[in-house]
Amino acid sequence: MILMENDEKPKKLVCVKFASIPIPYIFDAQELELALGDMVIVSTEAGQSAARVIGYTKEDEAQGLEEIKPVLRKVTDEDLQKLDRIHQKEKECFAFCNERIKVRNLPMKLIKVEQLFDENKVTFYFVAEGRVDFRELLKDLVERYRTRIELRQVGTRQESAMLGGIGSCGRELCCSRFLTNFQRISVKMAKNQNMTLNPSKISGLCGKLKCCLAYEKDSYANLIENLPKQGKKIFLDQGEATVVSINVINQTFVAKLADRRFIKANVSDILTEEEYLQLSEQKPPGQDREKELLVEQPGEELPPPPVITTMNDKPKRKRPRHRNAKRRRSRHS
Repeated sequence: MILMENDEKPKKLVCVKFASIPIPYIFDAQELELALGDMVIVSTEAGQSAARVIGYTKEDEAQGLEEIKPVLRKVTDEDLQKLDRIHQKEKECFAFCNERIKVRNLPMKLIKVEQLFDENKVTFYFVAEGRVDFRELLKDLVERYRTRIELRQVGTRQESAMLGGIGSCGRELCCSRFLTNFQRISVKMAKNQNMTLNPSKISGLCGKLKCCLAYEKDSYANLIENLPKQGKKIFLDQGEATVVSINVINQTFVAKLADRRFIKANVSDILTEEEYLQLSEQKPPGQDREKELLVEQPGEELPPPPVITTMNDKPKRKRPRHRNAKRRRSRHS
């Protein structure tokens, strides 16, 4: 995307993402021709760092930025060798810091170590339930590496975004793949989608509510407005009923009538109280069953009278002999 500022030469703005930060940043590509997925070296306030190009920015997204840092160059073969050396050092820093955490018995969990490309700063990311006094740990790290050290506490969502993983859907975690920010997720989103409120079903690897619950919240919110709430009394053609359950996608619901029958209906089947009262006042026309009389008409013969069988006319069945009768007679004889 090209952005004009005060009739100056247009800038080519790209969006890049760092390995440890899920939020993308905007940089000026200058004269470089960059494509999606390219590794680049960018200039930041802390120093040079490696990042990956994830796309181009929109014009409104670039408005309001005071200063846009430049993209220095694409990653070369020498840069790749240096990145491998930096990654090996990061592993060594992680092992040493984790050891000092255990020695000093600090209530914190180290998750990642990141070193800038120019090797003038090392950042240690950790998670903890509360505030941690890591001053003694910081002294150990500074004494060991003799460089700028930063200990940064992050949340469990940021931890999952940094480490990655596979979700319950079988796909890579959204936070580590494409999400750029974390929305506020509530249990109401799961209720609107008729999901089972089981923590193991609606929680992600981070232990928080799944971010994907917010993907269709607007659609479900619009659909659920048309449906009656559970427990609400409504009027149908069959009579007054109470809503038992709803199906948001199909726009149907199950209601319980006064005679304890369950009926499945659509939203369009619901009547207002006035319509229901008018319907109850309109009684259907009575259909009295008249007895058919057999009248003898001239030239016609009456059908033969029906044969009526009484209990006395039924043939008598022989009473079954007792199976022990023969044995009793032989005993008396």
